[in-house]
Amino acid sequence: MNPGGGGDRTVRVTVPVADVELAADRLWQAGASAIAEREVPGAVVLEAGGDPGLLLGAVADRWPAEAVVVDLDAALDAWRPYARAVRITDRLVIRPPWVSPVGAAMEVVVDPGRAFGSGAHPSTRLALAALVGRVRGGEQVLDVGCGSGVLALAALALGASTAVGVDIDPAARAATAANADRNGMAGRLAVTDVVGGQYPLVLANLLLPDLVALAPAVAGAVEPGGALVVSGVLDGQRAAVEAAYALPVVEERDEEGWLALTLAR
Repeated sequence: MNPGGGGDRTVRVTVPVADVELAADRLWQAGASAIAEREVPGAVVLEAGGDPGLLLGAVADRWPAEAVVVDLDAALDAWRPYARAVRITDRLVIRPPWVSPVGAAMEVVVDPGRAFGSGAHPSTRLALAALVGRVRGGEQVLDVGCGSGVLALAALALGASTAVGVDIDPAARAATAANADRNGMAGRLAVTDVVGGQYPLVLANLLLPDLVALAPAVAGAVEPGGALVVSGVLDGQRAAVEAAYALPVVEERDEEGWLALTLAR
């Protein structure tokens, strides 16, 4: 992306309102880095950043789609005026810094910047809900593909002692560090680009290709007796994840066609 706000190639696809989730899922699976939505009369326009060829191949067979040059920074900021606090449970709320507090026992304030992880996507909500049931207090947590850092920060808010966020995207690492500072957790959250060590709780909210490619490293980071929460999985992809990780599933959550699986070592 162009941090200076210049022109970037993105894919624009126009879909009926009823097809928004399906089209967005296809774009995410094709490697979209971010998706912005804009309502037009009788339809919704999705603008996705990423490889235009892969994105067009994922949607052009069903909906009108084109690669265009846009101010991608402006497009990716279009959601901000409509952002709301996301209540995960009665205990935990995720909210952007420009949204007023809602009075929950635990509020994690997250500005994703150019990274994934506002808390609004079903895969993030599912991972957060699974996390609430797993953190007992004092754990060390690894968040692989940390994006905005929302999962690691939620784990710390719930009582984990320390967390490590891993992401190969420098923008994600910067967003995670900034959000840790925003929540007064900078001293408890380290950020890196390499998976290493073993942890009692590992989190990975990634799309299927990355989940499969990283399976040896991610599974190896779960200490004996530990748990792994995997999200970003579509309904039809469960078997592929189980085959890649070869760990028993002890909990499953689903929402809007997405799954979060908790695996145990």
